Order: sequence, then structure tokens, then C-alpha cells
Amino acid sequence: MPLFPLGIVALPREEIPLHIFEPRYRELTARCFERDEPFVIVLDDAEGRREVACAVRIVRVLEQFADGRSNILLRGEGVVRIDAVHEVESFATADVSVLEEPTEAAGDDLQADALAAFAALSTTARHEAEPPEAGPFLSYALAGRVELPAQTKQQLLELRDESERLRRVNLLLRSARRGLALTAAAQERARRNGRVRTADELAAELGLDDRGGHSA
Repeated sequence: MPLFPLGIVALPREEIPLHIFEPRYRELTARCFERDEPFVIVLDDAEGRREVACAVRIVRVLEQFADGRSNILLRGEGVVRIDAVHEVESFATADVSVLEEPTEAAGDDLQADALAAFAALSTTARHEAEPPEAGPFLSYALAGRVELPAQTKQQLLELRDESERLRRVNLLLRSARRGLALTAAAQERARRNGRVRTADELAAELGLDDRGGHSA
């Protein structure tokens, strides 16, 4: 499969807009779009190129520029392990093994907790995002709707257990909400009296000491 090393991580079922400008990746995406074939986005950063990655498919071309650049929309498909990399074309290709996903959903209580954490984050962020449906891949659906660091998403990608992955996502959502709430509270109090309380003081005052969330 064609290989696209980037500083981002794609998750299954996540939709990702991407700007294509390098000639070799123009060639890669043009070929995959024409043939309706997937390619692999793999995290490549200061720690090197990872072995576990995500296959993606082009949903549509959002914009095509006269100089050959384009904006495209991708959708994550399956998780793969990169077994071998070949540098025989203008872009790299890879032999991959598909990592099967368990089809069993996490427990009802764990799913409810994660959805509640997502709803609370949306409210705090004042962005009423549509929540995903509960099911076997809820962890991916939730993680794909929030901004997470690439290394955090890579850790989720490498977890093979949906329940463990959803517990991790639940904690991430609650931590993100706590951070937003503390930032907003600190700014408001600074405007009113010039004193900024510590994070722990604010958390206690706002009832946000639930960083551990609820797990099942």
C-alpha cells in the first residue's frame, strides 16, 4: 500500500481534511483517488516512523488548485502493522498486515460514562457537537471528534482492547473539560479581582476533582 508519513495520526472512522502540495504525494493521492484505493498514514516524528498505522481512503477532493495542490477529505479505515517498506517509486509503499478489531462493544456503563464526558466537554467548550452512537467502536468515534496530540492518538491506535481504549478516552475527555473550565474560571477571576487561584483551588471550588472519571 502507498505510505504517507506525517506528523498526524488517523483513527478508524475519523474524517481528516488534508492539504496536498508535495509532487510525490500529489501523485500518490491522484492514483489512489482514481483507483479508489486506500493508502496508509503513519506517524513519523522525532521518535521515528511507527509500525502501527491507519489505512485511509479519499472521500472526496474538496478543492483542486491550478498548480497541482489540492485539499482532500480522508476517512480512516482499518489499523495496520507495517511489515516492510519499499522505496521504489516517487513515494514509499509498504507491505502491511491488517490488525483485526474486536467487534464486541465495551460495557454499557463505560459507554454511558464516556458519552457523558463528551457531552460535558461540548457544553464547556460551548460547541454542541453531535455525539456518536454507542457501539463497538465508540472509543474511535469519540477520539476522532476532539483535538488530541498525535502521540496520544497513536497510543489509542495501538490499544487492541475496546474497553481499555474507551477508558483512556473517557479520562482524556474529562481532563480536557477540566482544563477548559479552569482556564475560563481563572480568566474570569483575574478580571474581577486580579487574583488567580491555583488549579487545585479552582478545581475544588468548581467541583472538577473528577479527573479519574467513572470506569466499569
